[in-house]
Amino acid sequence: METAQITDLYQASYFLLSGCELVGIECIPTGGAISCRISFRGERLEELTQQWWDKQSVVNLWAFRSAYSQVNGYVHQAKKSYDLAARRGGIQ
Repeated sequence: METAQITDLYQASYFLLSGCELVGIECIPTGGAISCRISFRGERLEELTQQWWDKQSVVNLWAFRSAYSQVNGYVHQAKKSYDLAARRGGIQ
């Protein structure tokens, strides 16, 4: 099974809608901000990635909106947990 790590919420939403499994979110400090690396697993990730970069990806807009909201919520929660751990001294 193929895996991919991305930081783009729109691409993450596309992968989720295309049947890929979101397997993790890792927070990455970038200067004063925090970015997130989103990990996916799926059978067609290489094909979906190529479609994305070739601007050939097609989704139902209503479903995409829902998937984006879901991914954004996961990222927000990951950042909140990361920030809390950093404040408690658990992250260097």
